Amino acid sequence: MSYGPPHDPYGGHGPGYPPPPGHFHSPYPVPPPKGGAIAALVVSILLVMSCYGILAVVGLVFSIMAVSEQYDHEKVSRFTRYAWIANGTVIGLLVLFFVGLISFVFLTA
Repeated sequence: MSYGPPHDPYGGHGPGYPPPPGHFHSPYPVPPPKGGAIAALVVSILLVMSCYGILAVVGLVFSIMAVSEQYDHEKVSRFTRYAWIANGTVIGLLVLFFVGLISFVFLTA
């Protein structure tokens, strides 16, 4: 007498043991959370429409790559991080530009 999952005489295995009680295991991979990637995408789109649009394309590309990734949690977090770094750089350049513009206007007036 054999103990274990039933064996299929055609080469496959039977359904196997059920999971233990209280343990849920989905047969499908769980998609990674993408809230930060979607927020980075929205910020990137707004920055592309600003005057520094060409520099903001880098953040847009990384955020699109993060949103389009299906199963790899590590890639989603890495691309999201790169998108936020690029967006932060563009926002910093915008702040420096406007501070310089305002100081130039007040110093020449």
